[in-house]
Amino acid sequence: MHTTTNVFKRQFILTCKEATPLASRSLDESLTLHDQLLLKWHLLICQSCTTYFSQIKLIRKIIRDKSGATMGLSDEARKRIAQALSDAEAAMTLNNSHQ
Repeated sequence: MHTTTNVFKRQFILTCKEATPLASRSLDESLTLHDQLLLKWHLLICQSCTTYFSQIKLIRKIIRDKSGATMGLSDEARKRIAQALSDAEAAMTLNNSHQ
């Protein structure tokens, strides 16, 4: 039974280390249906990776939106973004150390 559980985990459950590059790749290219499902499942159960994914989507949107990037952000918005990124990085580090 233990071996069956390990096989299931390897095939259907991603670690954060596996999910983060997949999340990033999903913004640049289409994932296979299998990878899409694996990523969606992981994001449902992992708040740290969900936060990370939201942040990289936002960062890419800002970078691609030249008019928004040229207008700039308020100091308050910059501080909030910097804090959110710092919190997410700390959470990812903590989460990865527990795996």
